[in-house]
Amino acid sequence: MSVCPMIPAWPREPDAALSLHCLCKTYDRQQVLSDISLAVAPGEVFGLLGPNGAGKTTLMKLIAGLSRPDSGRLTIFGRDGGRGRQSIKHMLALVAQDNNLEREFTVQEALLTYACLYGVASPRQRVAEIVQEFDLTAMLAKRVAVLSGGMARRLLIARALLPAPRLVLLDEPTVGLDPDVRQDIWAVIRRLAAAGTTVFMTTHYMEEAEQLCRRVALLKAGRVVAAGTPAALALLADTGEPPSLEAAFLRLVREAGV
Repeated sequence: MSVCPMIPAWPREPDAALSLHCLCKTYDRQQVLSDISLAVAPGEVFGLLGPNGAGKTTLMKLIAGLSRPDSGRLTIFGRDGGRGRQSIKHMLALVAQDNNLEREFTVQEALLTYACLYGVASPRQRVAEIVQEFDLTAMLAKRVAVLSGGMARRLLIARALLPAPRLVLLDEPTVGLDPDVRQDIWAVIRRLAAAGTTVFMTTHYMEEAEQLCRRVALLKAGRVVAAGTPAALALLADTGEPPSLEAAFLRLVREAGV
């Protein structure tokens, strides 16, 4: 029988923006997540790293309320994420990897439609603010179908921020993007953190985690095998070479007995 790990001492659970305690999830009799316990501070950028199939996207769906855990507890800003979904749904937003915007809409139509669906007060004013913040003016008349990957990703994040969520979930926010577009997305994430928004993100890029995340957790086969600051985890590699998060990641994933 597995032993439930303790929630990290920092931050304390009542003060956490996001708290996961012993979350488990099984699909088709296969355990996808096992005893996941993490706590994320308000305003923190927290990164989740792991190889393909580690359970990162499944965990994102549990936090977003798109799936339910088999056991364990999830709280968002102190509110029960299982029983109190209606009271917290406005607090968080999920930006998935896939572009799920309506392709026939223009950028302006997409933003205004979702602002209304989200129940945003003064939707036209809020759309104008987001357009200015994300420098989308030149894109407003373009149809979603013709947007490049980088432009579509910017629009997805802009759409998610329309209701001003306190917690933003980013699933591989820069995967497949050119380096210059990736830098633009990084700038957006830094602005969110500077404004006090909590960001929980998955990524395959070690440099991205080192540049953006205050802390990271390494996931393998549905279990957290290590968690801490990128600098602290880098020291775990002990390869004789200069410390790096990538070296630590490779060592921990290869040696984790799960």
